[in-house]
Amino acid sequence: MNAPADARVAVIGMAFRFPGADTPEEFWRAVRIGRDCVRRFTEAELEAAGVPAEKYRADDFVGASGILHDIAGFDAPFFGMSVREARLTDPQHRMFLECAYHALEDSGYPRERDGLRTGVFATTGYHLYTMENYLLNNVLKSPIGDDWLSRMQVMVGNYTDFTATRVSFRLDLTGPAVSVQTGCSSSLVALQTAAQSVVTGDSDIALAGATAVHVPQVLGYEYVKGSILSKSGRLRAFDAGADGTVGGTGVAAVVLKRLDRAVADGDTIHGVIRGWGVTNDGASKQAYTAPSAAGQRAAIRRALEHAGIGADTVGYLETHGTGTLKGDPIEFEGAVSAYRADTDRTGYCALGSIKANIGHLDVASGLASFIKTLLVLKHGVIPPMANFSEPNPALDLDNSPFYIPETARPWPQGDTPRRAGVTSLGVGGTNVHVIVEQAPEPAPRSATVAPPGIVVLSGQSEAARTANAEALRDHLTRHPDMNLADLVTTAAGRIHHRHRLAVRGTDPASLAAALDSWLAGTGAPAGPAAVTTGEAPREARAGIAFQFTGQGSPYPGMAQPLYERFTVVRDLLNTCERHHQRLYGSSLLDVLLDPIADRATTENTRIAQPALFALQYALTGLWRQAGIVPDAVAGHSVGEYAALCAAGALSVEDGLRLTAERGRLMQEHCAPGAMAAVSADLRTAENLAAEIAGLELAVVNGEQRHVLAGPVTAVDRLSALLEERGIPGQRLPVTRAFHTALMDPVLDKFRELLDGVAFRPVTTGFVSGLDGRLHEPGWVPDADYFVRQTREPVRYDAVLRTLGDTGPAALVELGPHTTLSGLARTALPTVRAVPTLRRGAGTGPFWDAVARLHCTGADLAWPVLLAGTGGRRTALPGYRFQHTDHWTGPRPTVVPAGQQPLREP
Repeated sequence: MNAPADARVAVIGMAFRFPGADTPEEFWRAVRIGRDCVRRFTEAELEAAGVPAEKYRADDFVGASGILHDIAGFDAPFFGMSVREARLTDPQHRMFLECAYHALEDSGYPRERDGLRTGVFATTGYHLYTMENYLLNNVLKSPIGDDWLSRMQVMVGNYTDFTATRVSFRLDLTGPAVSVQTGCSSSLVALQTAAQSVVTGDSDIALAGATAVHVPQVLGYEYVKGSILSKSGRLRAFDAGADGTVGGTGVAAVVLKRLDRAVADGDTIHGVIRGWGVTNDGASKQAYTAPSAAGQRAAIRRALEHAGIGADTVGYLETHGTGTLKGDPIEFEGAVSAYRADTDRTGYCALGSIKANIGHLDVASGLASFIKTLLVLKHGVIPPMANFSEPNPALDLDNSPFYIPETARPWPQGDTPRRAGVTSLGVGGTNVHVIVEQAPEPAPRSATVAPPGIVVLSGQSEAARTANAEALRDHLTRHPDMNLADLVTTAAGRIHHRHRLAVRGTDPASLAAALDSWLAGTGAPAGPAAVTTGEAPREARAGIAFQFTGQGSPYPGMAQPLYERFTVVRDLLNTCERHHQRLYGSSLLDVLLDPIADRATTENTRIAQPALFALQYALTGLWRQAGIVPDAVAGHSVGEYAALCAAGALSVEDGLRLTAERGRLMQEHCAPGAMAAVSADLRTAENLAAEIAGLELAVVNGEQRHVLAGPVTAVDRLSALLEERGIPGQRLPVTRAFHTALMDPVLDKFRELLDGVAFRPVTTGFVSGLDGRLHEPGWVPDADYFVRQTREPVRYDAVLRTLGDTGPAALVELGPHTTLSGLARTALPTVRAVPTLRRGAGTGPFWDAVARLHCTGADLAWPVLLAGTGGRRTALPGYRFQHTDHWTGPRPTVVPAGQQPLREP
């Protein structure tokens, strides 16, 4: 496969756990002030860890390391792992799973979608001080079984070969999964390999990561003259007092994507990889473990040539910098030689070494250096070298391109983007150097519509959902100026777990306040109106039914909010407008879009019925494009035409023509009539109809909800009777008495029209308003059905019973108001009934419906819903894993809480 002309690679996501820092904000604070995060253990901590007193009290004993907290905790159910498997798995493998998920989540691609392949390139650490590890000290000292399957489980859970493939399996990633082991340079080689993979197209997205979590953590070593380990327990890179390195533990992962694709997709770009070089020293050095200035020089030169830049444009060099008195000058010599091939300038490029801050993380050290460098480029500040006092006398700094910063200093923007080099060196001679450039400025926003102000979050358990809500609330409180479109877009792009929450608000402050209010009442039967919660089904998708409103609900301008907001609604309504104009020479859009149009227009069946059909046809298209496909449909009276169109039995052209002709025939050939809703039981309604000549029972909506209809004089008499007897009632805004004898004059003419229509089999279950019967896919309506449907009473009570029997998670009303949703809530109180529109409420009801459907488990097409908002991915709190202790064997030593890093949301 040919590489693209532009081989630059964007870093679009990151996650890590380093000594003293779990987030970019906390890590940058430590780097910027030059803080030493290495822990010096007290005698009490060493004793608690089981280190013999005679050992830790010896003069040559050094008890120091960069450590992490909560290495025993793990959210095994989240990754589908059993308790036994989790206990047998090395903590560094478990922690890398969580870190990898957080990095992919941060990138906006927590799972593969749209045909993209995600590769994993990972490395696993070893103990810098001893040969001890979790396998030897913990797993093999526990009863694990002597059978082949048990041994296989132990091997897969502890060997380096399976770090990358475990992530691919547990996160369902299908790109290359490669474990990389080159000693201390492993993670930067993994980064280079991952970058190469996205450039060549083997991966669309690649995760590069490293895990080096040493067990036991609280440990030390006996200083031996000539070793690389520090006598003082303090790492001083390039310093005159340098006496060796200090170990540390850490987990890190970054996510890569080709720069051109990242820019096109609106990804957050943390930095750009311009080039890389990987070499090996070969045999031209004194020993296998010895460094080589020549090999290191070659790696830097290859990286610069690959990047197509000169060393004189590089303003910062993050070195391997182990703090050894002899090793640092060798690395310095190689770097000077590489830079001198391009420039004679002196003192323009700062040196840094993250190891002075957090210790040597063995295989994870290269990624720690890389992430630090990304932050340096982002903030435009050269940080001080931690623990630095005066330069190693073996360094000819004054005549070199380099200087060692002792305090933080600004790194202003120049003629070129800020650029840096990162070096990582491995025992055995594998050297790698990467050229990194600051992220390009984001393209100007091209928003055409406002974001909806709906933010979703979830958890695999209620506790996780609550923890994620707390984290988001705290984050929004600390970042009240967040762009709302970015916030909505990022949250919608994450994985939606079973226990869901949607919060509505107009800005971060109102969203935070709504979450805070909900959290204060967590556990109550219902939270504040601004927050919706729910559970998705465990296995099957959430069942959805559509219900289409009848003629009594239209009003002028009913389509305006969604017509203006969604392209699909405009396109479908414009299609209906063209058909109607061609057939009748008149407009439907006038009444659909103009809120001040004559109200009488919506009472004229000639216009009202096709206009309602057109609106419902467009709403069907909107919901389908948003990912909501109904399992069953039903319609109330004339709403059945749109329902049958949605079910596949009617074309849009036939649906428009039938509703228009039906309305015309009724307007021209049926005497004026009236209808009234009566809140009474069926017997009372039937008695009222029998008592007044010409009055008929036209609709049964529920036990206490009926509609009586007939001539205007009969309904006038009914209204008076209802008032006299104290029976609640309301006249409907119609001018014809539908589903009564007043419809008889049009039935034969309507049948003639129906005989010319080619009806098709329904492809979705259709519940008939005649009797509540469910017609399965394959049923074909005929002319007789439509004639009966015009004349006979509507039995929507039976429809709701049948819909309830199908077990839907939600009923979505497609129409201009909330009529059927109210009926459904009464008849089916356990089923969410959501309207798409409500008179005078704009797009609010639609977004409320989106929130409620999401919380029932519906798989919404968020990119469609958010199209045009200009939202980009932004930093949000990572998923709050619910840790359970999965440790086996001797317990890890607990370090006082005061040493834990501050947690950023």
